[in-house]
Amino acid sequence: MRLTYLLLPLLVFSCSEPKFLIHEKLEDMLQNDLKFMVSEIIAGSSDTNVLEEPYYIVENLLFFYGDTAWIYSSYAEVDFYYFRDIPIKQKRKYRYDVRFKSWDRYHKELYYTK
Repeated sequence: MRLTYLLLPLLVFSCSEPKFLIHEKLEDMLQNDLKFMVSEIIAGSSDTNVLEEPYYIVENLLFFYGDTAWIYSSYAEVDFYYFRDIPIKQKRKYRYDVRFKSWDRYHKELYYTK
């Protein structure tokens, strides 16, 4: 009986979500992040130099398995483009936390593009 109580949490935490659900959660988060970035730019400046249709590109999306997926099961690198006349992109990095079943934003940087 005690063994069952010990193995049950291990079984629950070891079950991962399907890839398509993880990807859907990422897409939802990216849409919200893009809307937030654009609204911050518009609210902070009277001159809106924002693209008519800001967009993002998922540059890298990795899924981990086995021991490497114990804490984080996925990784994504995303470039956001939202300025019209300024050649800048924002690169953000995300990781999927298995325990909380949610994406975590952990790095962002601005780059000049050519």
